[in-house]
Amino acid sequence: MFILMCECLNIQPVSIITAATMTEAEEKQQKSSNGDVLAEATSEDSFDHTYKEKDGPKPATIIVWRNVILMSLLHIGALYAIFLIPSASPLTLLWSVLCFLISALGVTAGAHRLWSHRSYKATLPLRIFLGIANSMAFQNDIFEWARDHRVHHKYSETDADPHNAVRGFFFAHIGWLLVRKHPDVIEKGRKLELTDLLTDKVVMFQRKYYKPSVLLMCFFIPMFVPWYLWGESLWVAYFIPALLRYTLVLNAAWLVNSAAHMWGNRPYDKNINPRENKFVTFSAIGEGFHNYHHSFPYDYATSEFGCKLNLTTCFIDFMCFLGLAKDRKRVSKEMVMARIQRTGDGSHRKSGYNLMPYDLNPFLIFFTFCQSRQKKSLNHHKSNLTEVYVYRLKHQVKKK
Repeated sequence: MFILMCECLNIQPVSIITAATMTEAEEKQQKSSNGDVLAEATSEDSFDHTYKEKDGPKPATIIVWRNVILMSLLHIGALYAIFLIPSASPLTLLWSVLCFLISALGVTAGAHRLWSHRSYKATLPLRIFLGIANSMAFQNDIFEWARDHRVHHKYSETDADPHNAVRGFFFAHIGWLLVRKHPDVIEKGRKLELTDLLTDKVVMFQRKYYKPSVLLMCFFIPMFVPWYLWGESLWVAYFIPALLRYTLVLNAAWLVNSAAHMWGNRPYDKNINPRENKFVTFSAIGEGFHNYHHSFPYDYATSEFGCKLNLTTCFIDFMCFLGLAKDRKRVSKEMVMARIQRTGDGSHRKSGYNLMPYDLNPFLIFFTFCQSRQKKSLNHHKSNLTEVYVYRLKHQVKKK
């Protein structure tokens, strides 16, 4: 099974599907977290309305049987791993959850929001961490992931979209990985401007050493840690933290491509397929606010509601608090409300999401509280020192 998974390294990337549908006015009104006006949304992730699908019969679908066999074996192995869960130690299960979160962040906070959309900036240590986490996710290297994702943004729901949801749930979920790409996907991918990725040393280093990094991060470390540190059997350590966790991360990403394009409401733009899907939001740690994200693809939070069901946004905010990230792009409340009134389906108030404050991050609330307590303590200490100084001064005057 391990050898078969190594062969899987040549599988095409799994991308979290997004689309960009913006007016020129909306592009010009992007704002960072500190309120400074930023440049317009890059053309690489803006929908291209000039693209026209070719007339005539569609190209024949060519099945890649190697991928069909490998994906089938992967899911059979994951199904078997479920029956091993009762025999796994609690520490192994906790380790599996941690590996899931790390690998998911490598996709959501890394390949998606940082490198595909450039919706915030990250320091070198954070970029290195996200690059390592992305290798643990094993959804192809950052360069290819971001390139295909930008192609999807420019040509969403057309023949040039790598995982065109118009072709059905199965194709958008996993089928696109089991067949050859449509010629338009390849053609449009070659024309994209990718200088920012080509000049990023972390992206290029990961691309150069991608195969060994996947073997190490996606399979070996998740398996080795529970076996070495707390004596878990190699059999259980391979099937649960490695194989089952990897399969769950894949399907969480695929659900954004499929389910979030078919089920849910469209409070921001009723003219596009993507929906707001709470289940996908939970499983993909914040990527299910999809109608919003398609309407405002440059918003680092991918949601109107900050950290609500959005662990990725919490993570990015926490990194900013630590000084490891900055320049988060955010859409103003006024622009969001204007878009809702102009193109929404009328479900915004019915969704209940608007009960959540616009920007509420529990991480920042906690640390702000700690800082305020620290300042109060410091002020109290300064006040005490002043009182002591005044007392001594009066005492000296009395003695004289």
